[in-house]
Amino acid sequence: MDLHATLREYWGYDTFRPKQQEIVESILAGLDVAVVMPTGGGKSLCYQMPAIASGRLCVVVSPLIALMQDQASQLAQLGVQAAVLNSSQEQEERKGVFRKLFRNELRLLYLSPERLAIDSTVEWLSQCNPAYFAVDEAHCISEWGHEFRPEYRQLALLRDRFPDAPIAAFTASATRKVRHDILSQLKLREPRTFITSFARKNLNYLVRESSKKEKEKLLLRAIRHHKGESVIVYCPTIKLVEETAAMLNDRGVSALHYHGKLDADKRRTHQEQWMNGEADVMVGTIAFGLGINKPDVRAVIHLSLPKSPEQYYQEAGRAGRDGLAADCILLWSRGDIGVLVSFIDKLEDKANKDAAWQRYHAVKRFVENDTCRMRQICEYFGESPKSWSTCGECDLCNGLPEWMQKDDQPARRIVYDAGVSNAQLASMKSWRRDFAKKNHVLPYVILHDRTLTELLIRQPATLDELIQVPGIGPQKARKYGEAILEALFVALET
Repeated sequence: MDLHATLREYWGYDTFRPKQQEIVESILAGLDVAVVMPTGGGKSLCYQMPAIASGRLCVVVSPLIALMQDQASQLAQLGVQAAVLNSSQEQEERKGVFRKLFRNELRLLYLSPERLAIDSTVEWLSQCNPAYFAVDEAHCISEWGHEFRPEYRQLALLRDRFPDAPIAAFTASATRKVRHDILSQLKLREPRTFITSFARKNLNYLVRESSKKEKEKLLLRAIRHHKGESVIVYCPTIKLVEETAAMLNDRGVSALHYHGKLDADKRRTHQEQWMNGEADVMVGTIAFGLGINKPDVRAVIHLSLPKSPEQYYQEAGRAGRDGLAADCILLWSRGDIGVLVSFIDKLEDKANKDAAWQRYHAVKRFVENDTCRMRQICEYFGESPKSWSTCGECDLCNGLPEWMQKDDQPARRIVYDAGVSNAQLASMKSWRRDFAKKNHVLPYVILHDRTLTELLIRQPATLDELIQVPGIGPQKARKYGEAILEALFVALET
């Protein structure tokens, strides 16, 4: 089968990202695989493409309902039959999924680990003869990881109940110890292991020790620097989330807030508004972000020390998923250290406490050492880069940017390739937001920012020319092509 033709047809690209093709081919060959690939590296394509190319069913196990629904929605826009089964669905919706499943119409079925552990689920699933299983967020299976979830331990039943179906495990952040635990717990058989670099060269890690007053000043500078762009601000407490969001709105910044004690409907509304681009800034606790796949986040700002390098890497990694430059800003104070120590002291299990202390010392080294931030991250996860010693972008390699040092820096002017103006890009983004709302999907499902930029550079006038734009394949061109060309014509007249 021609995988490049599938890539072009459904994803609109001519070349795979590193390791993607090898992973897809391994799954199609019936092999177990274990994949460690940073956020934004293209993990979802690796388990979606084999199902599309083979015309058989893939069962995706994920703990994140929002991510499952998001991916199923994106696949539907590409003409791929995919569905989610979860407890929040109405009975009729679930019946519709089962009808498609037993008619062999589904290519991908998304389930939570809790649902898969139910005996009846395994019984009806065994009648559907799944080609393979994809376990996302696989680090959750390990007690040595930072996000251990007991229900993941039950996934060992996949090997026992479906001995002929290969298992593909995926994670964005796992140390060497956690990786070995994943292989053991899932009972993977001589798996092909793929580990791509933890270095994301489009991310600029900027760390600064600050007092409470300085944090507020630097936060405002950062948001002014990223005016009109998507930003996430992480706070350690619900109280600080609400105070920070209120402060930003008082300063004229369109900011929303998100935390676990917020009413469920309000949480959903705030998330949708931010995802749709109706507000620039989302201020949240660590409860926000799981399963969020917004590619155009230009900055992630932490207002306290994270509990672990894994947590920081995962949260900061929500910036720049589209491959364009983004800032990961960590503003910390000495008081944060006391908070972490207090949390660890309350742990009773010795193994958990020892692991927490190791993570604490790693976080402390990250902010206090004078070596390249990105290299520190790579080495923590067991990678020793041979071709570079400094990233050239973080605060230790390149110094703090001017906007972090001066009070009166103007908002940054976004520079794209020659011939793209900001007014034209704004016109395309405005069209995308309205068009996505009308089609009941998120804006980036229509087109990514990088694709909008390419459209303005290449200026296609026909559907044949449109298909040549990276990110727009025949499937998308058939569905949205005329509307895209019309919007482009209007933007170019701006």
